[in-house]
Amino acid sequence: MRLLELVFYLLKCHSKVTIKELAETFDVSTKTIQRDIDKLCVLGIPIISTRGKNGGIEIDQNYIIAKQVLKQSDYESLITSLYIGQQFSQNISHSFLIDKYQLMEPKRCSQILNHLNHYFVIDLDDNPFDRKGELYQQLDHAIQTNSYIDLEIRQKRLTVIPISYVLKPVGICLYCYHEDYMLIPITQIVKVDVLNKPFNQSMIPYQAQQEKPDISFNN
Repeated sequence: MRLLELVFYLLKCHSKVTIKELAETFDVSTKTIQRDIDKLCVLGIPIISTRGKNGGIEIDQNYIIAKQVLKQSDYESLITSLYIGQQFSQNISHSFLIDKYQLMEPKRCSQILNHLNHYFVIDLDDNPFDRKGELYQQLDHAIQTNSYIDLEIRQKRLTVIPISYVLKPVGICLYCYHEDYMLIPITQIVKVDVLNKPFNQSMIPYQAQQEKPDISFNN
């Protein structure tokens, strides 16, 4: 992902930048940036490197990445996915990915978006979810560290094993285990407390469930 972000950044700069400046921007070492630049060159990205007092790194401003790696059908699928995704997720919306593609190919991207706005209307009752919110951060931490959590739902406390998120018609749900496998809408969770209590048993992934669990606390 950083390689793509690096290309976007260089296209947007319209001037030379030093390896040190890139390292500070992306919060990595200068050696990491140099390796990234080498990878981009191998991939055929026209990186121009100039030595000396006024030297630095830049990218050929006539370069259009989408034409190099994406067919028209690929490009349409990509923009459509981002268009749909930003209706569900604030993270996708706030990353301005569509804006970045418009920076590279404004005409083609605008044509696809205008077409989507006319024939593909998404009308959701709930606001897009924010994966950077505190509740999601705690759930992410618990899932990644295999930790039990205490949930507050409708003035009730419930200790569960968090497994994954599942997107259902009612919205994003937490797939978890408490005496049995269950789905809990994120919108019903008031508070999450991550316990200092790891679990070691193997959980059945949602996709592997023969009978999908019902949604709890949805009334």
